[in-house]
Amino acid sequence: MKGVIYKGTSRVLGTAASLLLFLIFAVCMIVIIGAGAGIYGRINTGYEMTYGSSAAIKYVSNKIRASDSCQLLDSGNGIVLENGSILTVIYKGNGGIYEKSASADSGITPEGGELVVETNGFSVSEREGLYEITLTCGGDTMSAFVRKGDISGKE
Repeated sequence: MKGVIYKGTSRVLGTAASLLLFLIFAVCMIVIIGAGAGIYGRINTGYEMTYGSSAAIKYVSNKIRASDSCQLLDSGNGIVLENGSILTVIYKGNGGIYEKSASADSGITPEGGELVVETNGFSVSEREGLYEITLTCGGDTMSAFVRKGDISGKE
């Protein structure tokens, strides 16, 4: 009879040990997946901020190159571009860069445009025939110098 009790206890202990190992494995996998998700989230956020900043600088650069004439806003937080009979103002507004277009006859103010990209800071300045576009997004600052002219490189 002792043999029967010993076999039953052995079977229960073996099953309990197997379940304990499976539980430890499952907890480790949950911890690893959680850590990986956190790392992926940080990488993705950084990539989106960098991509958004880069795309915004390229967008404004191409707008400047393609315009007939440029005039800086007095505050330095934007630029007015003239292209034929259309005026476009690109400016820093509430938490982002905004763009607004209107006919040259009606005039234009830097208010109520469409959001181009969310950003902390944006400025445009002119230095020796070059326009410097500075963009701050999430603590990182990016700058680019743009020469006024045709996008194709022909003056």
